[in-house]
Amino acid sequence: MRPLSLILFYSFFALCSTHSAAQDINSEMQQASQSLTELMPFIYSDQEFRSPENKQTIVQNIDSLIGIIERTPQLLGDHAVTLEISQQSLLGSLKQAKTLYNTGSYATSQYLLSGVPIICSSCHIQDGQQASLTKNMDRTLFANDYSFAEFNYYLRNYSQAKSAYLAYLKIPATQASRVQAGKTLERLLDISLITAHSSQPALDLLGEALTLPKLDLEVKHTVAKWQQGLRDLNYGQQTLDALEKSIYTTFDEHFTLEHEFIFNEDNRPKAVLWRLQLHKHLRDNPNTQNTARALYLLSILERTLGDQLDISLANMYLKECIRLNVKEYSGKCLNEYENHLYFYYGGSSGEHLPDAVLEELNQIKTRYSKSI
Repeated sequence: MRPLSLILFYSFFALCSTHSAAQDINSEMQQASQSLTELMPFIYSDQEFRSPENKQTIVQNIDSLIGIIERTPQLLGDHAVTLEISQQSLLGSLKQAKTLYNTGSYATSQYLLSGVPIICSSCHIQDGQQASLTKNMDRTLFANDYSFAEFNYYLRNYSQAKSAYLAYLKIPATQASRVQAGKTLERLLDISLITAHSSQPALDLLGEALTLPKLDLEVKHTVAKWQQGLRDLNYGQQTLDALEKSIYTTFDEHFTLEHEFIFNEDNRPKAVLWRLQLHKHLRDNPNTQNTARALYLLSILERTLGDQLDISLANMYLKECIRLNVKEYSGKCLNEYENHLYFYYGGSSGEHLPDAVLEELNQIKTRYSKSI
């Protein structure tokens, strides 16, 4: 149940704001929480979403969220470029969802509303801070413990998310499923890594997971690889130079598409921790060159960690990196962006980009060529 995770967007803003704006930010966040709470049941009920009786309520809550996103940047001081990217993307998605809803394109509108957290979740979840301002939701509103856990995970209610994931993992059918058990344990690994100051909590959790009686054999092999990766972790905050060197050493400086589709699970703990540290560097408002460098490295880590979605955070970071026009990194970002598109849309009949995608790519390449 992802839409309510938009709240984390505002809760993170509250953490980043100056003291003088804190009350205004918190007030906006409380309104966002209320609007999302009212909107959520409609998003996941086709019948209710289409009912004329609910139109006024749905539009009012979408409008409320749009207004909050438009106002929030004015309440902030300096903030990371990843937050700006998220804010712009969120605003565009909500406006498009409203237009589609008003014109009767309900399925697409629902899809956009349910997918909005994908845009913002990565850069806001990675601070590892337990959310302090949340609205508790009834477990019975969710299909199962996993969907309830996902909601709390994106909300940054990590303690509740962990409990729900563990409850889901107790089910024998979950343990026996490579996909369900694997994804649940991946979330638990993520929470343990970003909320702790050492790898020990994650090692303890995975050790207990291996004792589950029905755990899929392939998942057991993956967990063993994570355990090995955890033993190699360095929790000390690395400089950007050190991070770049570590990432290049692990994934090869001259990235090929293998980093996106062939992933050694030994490296997952390092990639999660490095992603956290890169976001911290971006929040320190580095110069233009280091911003482009961090965005490039962050996009690679997003790819390795499984950002295979239509709404791609990696692509957003790459396009911003290209726009910054930093000689050493913007060209790398353009190559990564173009190579991914051709592979993503490729098939047995060859590489054929959709017209709109090709047009955007050509515009990006033209702007870049004129700037160098």
